[in-house]
Amino acid sequence: MTALLGTRPEAAIANIRARSGKSARDAGDGRKLALIVEGGAMRGVFSCGGGVALEALGLTQAFDEVYACSSGAINAAYFLAGQAAYSVSIYYDEVNNRQFINPLRIGNILNMDFLFGEVIAKRKPLDVARALSSPSRLRISITDARTGAGILIDGQDRRYALLDSLRASATHPLLSERSRRLGDRDCFDGGFANPLPVKDALESGCTDVLALFTRNSDYVDPRPGFLLRELFRWRCARGNAVLARAGEDIHVRENEARDLALGRSAPPSGVNIVAICPPDTTRLARTMTDRTALKIAAAAGTRETLLAFGAEPSRLSGA
Repeated sequence: MTALLGTRPEAAIANIRARSGKSARDAGDGRKLALIVEGGAMRGVFSCGGGVALEALGLTQAFDEVYACSSGAINAAYFLAGQAAYSVSIYYDEVNNRQFINPLRIGNILNMDFLFGEVIAKRKPLDVARALSSPSRLRISITDARTGAGILIDGQDRRYALLDSLRASATHPLLSERSRRLGDRDCFDGGFANPLPVKDALESGCTDVLALFTRNSDYVDPRPGFLLRELFRWRCARGNAVLARAGEDIHVRENEARDLALGRSAPPSGVNIVAICPPDTTRLARTMTDRTALKIAAAAGTRETLLAFGAEPSRLSGA
């Protein structure tokens, strides 16, 4: 078994596993558990596989708070609805095609209308009512398209339809729509401002944090190159200097959060964090479509999570 990553990860695992079969609403253990679910479009297949393992371990209702953005937020919603195992095939059966991903469809490479209007609404419908009734508070990361500020939307806030919040979080301004209206603001992918809300979980008083990442443990997000910065300025900022500056600092925020989750920087005293990352042999990409590679990545997410909890991967067929 690979060594666990994080800060006192064994303690985090023990405290989370003690919630198996219990509801966060009446756990009575004095702990506050958080789950962080990383997305990244098709890279989210790994964290979705991790959700399958957590579901099998009886942890669907165990977390007090769940933080996620982009495809990770979609994974989190299915997980809280008890549909993780049901949803994982979306990646390798429903969206690994030109209907969703088409590099020649400039300005709309990732087709959000197809994902939300066809797949999530009809082919693999999310049980919205069940997700909303979860004892776990779902906090969805989005980016304000005017200021570049990160915002955490309460998924159970009835002012916003859950699917609208999920779509705003997944709207990549360079690969899909430029922005998506949510309430009184224009928004886009939370990954631009707050892809890994680890600090938010700690500021909320969480004592034990599990992070399901979709990047390898040695990943360091590079500073956006010249072409990417100029594309962001042209496509997103459009003369907005505040938003342009925010776009240039994306890597700083992501690396700080990743360092905190992986134990490279220290959390507050008494906080336990465990991070589960794709193994070095599992390489993921935002627009990958190969069905076999996606199935392998999903199985790897399930396997690595089960192993982290000391469970045998054989308990799940194909893990």
